[in-house]
Amino acid sequence: MSVRRAIAGLLLGAACSLAVGAESAADLLAKADRLWAEGKLDQAQQGFEAAARLEPASAATLLRLAGFQLGRQKVSESIATYQKAISLEPKNSKAWIGLGLAYLHRSAPELARAAFDEAIRVDPSRKEKLAPLLAKLDEKKS
Repeated sequence: MSVRRAIAGLLLGAACSLAVGAESAADLLAKADRLWAEGKLDQAQQGFEAAARLEPASAATLLRLAGFQLGRQKVSESIATYQKAISLEPKNSKAWIGLGLAYLHRSAPELARAAFDEAIRVDPSRKEKLAPLLAKLDEKKS
């Protein structure tokens, strides 16, 4: 192989890796969602985590990662990710609801109830949808 071809190959490889590295968080999330739907969970996880690294201050990106983590039964990780999203957007009712669901998976109904109550406080329109779940939590408490 000639030196020119070797250099051209190296440059092409570098350009390809730069193009892959230049993917936006939205692209990574879309790809991760597709991989998740295809059952390629380890690859999907890498995509969600890469998006979160690319946009660490995006509550929306963190919510997608947290939802994936919860879906994989990585409850402690999802709680930490939901909490980080909430620290970025305290008035994000979806983050509070996700945190509540994660607490339910951890068998912590008091914490779940508190998270759901906060979701309703920041977005009162959530009350009706959460009412059946809150009623079940209240039943179990009695």
